[in-house]
Amino acid sequence: MDGTAPQEPGGGHFTEAAPKLRAIFQAQTQACAGSLHMVGLESLHARLGERWPLVSDRVHMLAERLLGQMLNPKDAWFRFGEEAYIVVFAQLGRTEAGLICAKLVEQLQRLLLGDVDTATVRVHSAVQEVGGELLFHSNSLRDMLMGAALQAPPSQGPGAGADKANNPWQGFDAPAEEPVEIVYRPIWDVRKEVLSIYQVRAKRPRRGRQPLWGYDCAADPHEPQQILTLDLTVLRQTMEVYGELYRNQFRCFLSVPVHFETLAGPTRRREYLAALQAIPKELAAFLTFQVYGLPHGVPVGRATEIVTLLRQFSRVVIATVDDLHDLAALAAAGVYIASIQLPPGAAPKRWGPELSHFAHEALRLRLRPGVEGVDTSHMASYADGAGFHYIAGDIIGTWCEVPENALRLTHADLRARIMADN
Repeated sequence: MDGTAPQEPGGGHFTEAAPKLRAIFQAQTQACAGSLHMVGLESLHARLGERWPLVSDRVHMLAERLLGQMLNPKDAWFRFGEEAYIVVFAQLGRTEAGLICAKLVEQLQRLLLGDVDTATVRVHSAVQEVGGELLFHSNSLRDMLMGAALQAPPSQGPGAGADKANNPWQGFDAPAEEPVEIVYRPIWDVRKEVLSIYQVRAKRPRRGRQPLWGYDCAADPHEPQQILTLDLTVLRQTMEVYGELYRNQFRCFLSVPVHFETLAGPTRRREYLAALQAIPKELAAFLTFQVYGLPHGVPVGRATEIVTLLRQFSRVVIATVDDLHDLAALAAAGVYIASIQLPPGAAPKRWGPELSHFAHEALRLRLRPGVEGVDTSHMASYADGAGFHYIAGDIIGTWCEVPENALRLTHADLRARIMADN
């Protein structure tokens, strides 16, 4: 923070991106605002060791999701090489922007490893151009937090210093959050050629940044009680909206999210069960439940317990999974649809073989394969051809404030959309 951190030249490792980086850096310098940083995942690679090739795709998917959540719409980022991202901040200075980059790597370490080594989390900040090369300051998260604490203004009131020590990110949090919204998106039933199911999701708008989605809307997305609170909020608000629509002769099916953690603990399960029991029977006939957060290697007995509970209040149960390893257990437990979530910008060249393998394995086990995040015409064509029974994404229908009546969508209609998109 005081200029004594090690410097790294922009040549060598940065050779391929140097022209683009120089152009960006010059624009930022001329504007007298903003900053340029490189977020490296080398610390994660080192700690994951031999597991890195197996999980690197998931690491990048999480990293890109966090980038979308943490950056301002005016900021920009692009992937550089196998283990780094270049991030351009439109307005934030080097210190504030560096802390955001460090927090991203910190969250990745916590999600993937369960703990954070602040000494190994490093952010490389561009500071100047000399002889055609970019120079970077490299700082560790530990040093950055110490510097931020030293630069912070004196706290007011007793105990404030202790609070700062317990929460080193204090002062760098976002402004007060907006309330959670409930939004809906249609799922295409490929075989029946109809949009009859609407997926339900929580959304939290954020001023100047991308909104939070799903369980990221919780203050702590990994704390079971907060997960339960979010699930109850989504369920109750959805039933209020659909109850009003139902009284006005409106009909469609709803896919309501529920997290494994909500149903895993006896106390939380009882609280959620009480909310389910309050749903009028005529509305329960239009519900499906979509289970998130199933742990890898979930036992058949535990999965069966969850499915049996939810089937009392719904037509079918959907399970969203990361891969195909647990499909046999889910099929044995009575899951009806196994769904996989694509990352933003997914393309057939990268995801095509994995989707085909997933759909084939699901069908072999008599599960109905589903896929979410089909946002382009190319992915829609591929998912349809791969044999998926249920498809959701922007090309099928975007998120809206209320669901719509069931609509007909034939393969010919989809082809017309694809042609129009092209």
